[in-house]
Amino acid sequence: MKKLTTKKSLAAKKQNKIITIAILCVAIVTGALLLTPTDSNENIDQYLYSEHALIFGNENAKVTIVEFFDPACESCRAFYPLVKSQIKKYEGKVNLIVRPVAFHKNVGPVVTALEATKMQGKYWDALSTTLYNQSRWAINHTANVELLYPYLQDAGIDIEKLKIDMKKAIIAENLAQDTQDAKTLKVLKTPTFYVNGVALKTFGDAPLKALIASEVKKAYSE
Repeated sequence: MKKLTTKKSLAAKKQNKIITIAILCVAIVTGALLLTPTDSNENIDQYLYSEHALIFGNENAKVTIVEFFDPACESCRAFYPLVKSQIKKYEGKVNLIVRPVAFHKNVGPVVTALEATKMQGKYWDALSTTLYNQSRWAINHTANVELLYPYLQDAGIDIEKLKIDMKKAIIAENLAQDTQDAKTLKVLKTPTFYVNGVALKTFGDAPLKALIASEVKKAYSE
């Protein structure tokens, strides 16, 4: 696998209006309905990976799963344990990067809160908690970050600090980059998976497992 590349952070705009991130995401989806995910033949590393995206698993693994996800997406919640089980199965050979997009109604503040948990070193705990309790804060496909805060607090996150961090410019910059990269890659649904830059063409647990197995075999054949 090629060494992960990074893309320069986008300039911060409207720093005190974090909620516009969600609106931008919705506009992207509406304007790109007839498009399909970018094919893996293109040089897409700069759009898959970013310097602010954390890695779950062995950082030196030769196979990287990139998942574009919406925290209010039921399929994302269902697939998360499967993806983690694949990382465990391949014992240090596979890792995970998640990139958020805000497709569901009012989910922008939830995405912002998750990004801000990185400043407390609690991102993966927060993500697991958010997905596990999804039905309690995302009702009728409509997110409510206020309903999520108590669960994040139970996960050891300082909510008062979180609310302050959510307003910081770097959070808006990171989310703007995630949004722009998703737009460039023509990500229209969640979860959307890439494994070592190869897009998952047929959605499902079996195709995803097969793609991971194929990329592991290629990466560790030597």
